[in-house]
Order: sequence, then structure tokens, then C-alpha cells
Amino acid sequence: ARCTGDTLPNCTSYAWGRFYEIIGSRPTLSTGNAEDWYGHTSDGYERGREPALGAIACYADGQFSGDGHVAVVEEIDPDTGVITCSNSAYGGEYFYITHLSPPNYLPAAGYRFQGFIYNPNGGGAPWWSRRIWMFKRALWHKEVRRTILRRYSEDTYRTGPE
Repeated sequence: ARCTGDTLPNCTSYAWGRFYEIIGSRPTLSTGNAEDWYGHTSDGYERGREPALGAIACYADGQFSGDGHVAVVEEIDPDTGVITCSNSAYGGEYFYITHLSPPNYLPAAGYRFQGFIYNPNGGGAPWWSRRIWMFKRALWHKEVRRTILRRYSEDTYRTGPE
């Protein structure tokens, strides 16, 4: 999934745009396939294997395209180490949330964890960036509830009440 500007759904376009929101200036991240981001060290961002808020989780390979995946770390559970990431998927969902467990934080079968690209704010994000994340999360939860209710209503209509 190659970053082509403002095209969604696409993990690279989403992560690039979300990183822009977090750091407050135009990123120098790769615009190539997701699996190439971690190796694109000329962007000047530090990298490592420990999660940090606002960092980009990078993966190679993958079960669908083999082009890897990138996601943005939005929350870290201090007790369990589980990270909450915001995502988009090429040909899939515009926005979705994943909860990923250490040590490899794998989003799905077939991916290989490469590491994290750290935001230069040291994990901090402007207050308005956090508000954007909360808004996106609220919209996502609203859409999930709407989908569940719609499916329940369709099933009830087809089969009748129990």
C-alpha cells in the first residue's frame, strides 16, 4: 500500500496524515509501501522496538498484499503493555482501531514486526491532536454500534422475534 497523498482507505496515507497531526509539521516519512518505512532512515526520525505515544508501528509482509502495514500508537496500557493503534487499510476500512500485545504487536497473521518510528515530540502530542483522535475514536464506536444494530434489525426482520 503506497502513500499517494490524501487517498483513503490506505494505511500509509492515514499514518502519514496522522503523524502530521501529531508533530504539527509536514513529516519527512517515506511515501512508499508500508514495509519500506522502517528502513527509510534518511527521514531523520529515531527508531526502536519499544512503543511510544504517537509512534508509527511498522510491519513487513502481510496476509493480503505483502506490502506491509503501518499504524499509529494512540494509547499504551502501563500494566499490560498492550498498545491501541489507529489504522486504515488499503481496499478496506477507512479507520479502525487495533489492540496489540507485546512483544511483537502483530495486527494479523503473516505480518513481521519491524519496529517503531518515533515522533520527534518525544511521545507528546499537541492537545488538539489528542482531541482529533478522541473524535475519530468516537465516530468509529458510533459506526460499530450502528452496524451491530442494523445487522440485528435485519436478522430480526428476516427470522422474526424469538
